[in-house]
Amino acid sequence: MSGGLILHLSGPLQSWGSDADFEQRTTHRWPTSSGLTGLLACCLGRPRDADNTDLADLSYTVRVDRPGQREMDFHTIGGGYPRHLTPPTADGKFRKLGEGTILTQRWYLTDAAFTVAVTGPPGTLARCAQALQRPRFAPYLGRRACVPDTPILVCADVTDPVAELDRLPLHRATPRTGDREPVTFLYDAAPEPGALPDSEIRDQPAPRRRFTVRPVWERQRQLPHAEDAGRGTAWLTALTAYREATAA
Repeated sequence: MSGGLILHLSGPLQSWGSDADFEQRTTHRWPTSSGLTGLLACCLGRPRDADNTDLADLSYTVRVDRPGQREMDFHTIGGGYPRHLTPPTADGKFRKLGEGTILTQRWYLTDAAFTVAVTGPPGTLARCAQALQRPRFAPYLGRRACVPDTPILVCADVTDPVAELDRLPLHRATPRTGDREPVTFLYDAAPEPGALPDSEIRDQPAPRRRFTVRPVWERQRQLPHAEDAGRGTAWLTALTAYREATAA
């Protein structure tokens, strides 16, 4: 396989984890490198402790079709139970009477949609494309409770998937004012020669379930050749028409 893949990630809930402890589980504003690696590893049927060195060679460019809204889900664990039925501590013991309730805040993106160009070694891309078409494990958008509402693999074997992001229909509706909003892009390599990164994010998978920092370039652009195709079925219809037209 030459070129790359184009993925689409949308659903009622997404959560792309960032630095967190047990009580606070936050989410990034867009899919992370570690989250996308986990999604592909899941489709490939790999266990959590698998060696994903091959997937670390993939590069992602994210187009934000809809940024969504951040929402917090408030959890309580162990409340109202006797001490021996509450969650154990790290050393296997139980908390003192009256201290067994654990509070957590879990953050999600609601109603978000992203289109992702994936490039990298041809062999790895071919294996990922096949796995996305017939996943071994059900894919999810950051957490297992976050299921996708559209097919994830949009196109395989695209000559220039990053350039194709400028033309693919956007999974969003045009504002009532009729003024098109600019589209946000996230790059993991400089989009212009010599451009300095806009930020850094600790989401690059490393051995033993650690993460390293990588630079991120963020750009906002108007896309005159990519229509606002609407939501749901309207977007799927526009995407199908686009694919048929480009294949002709």
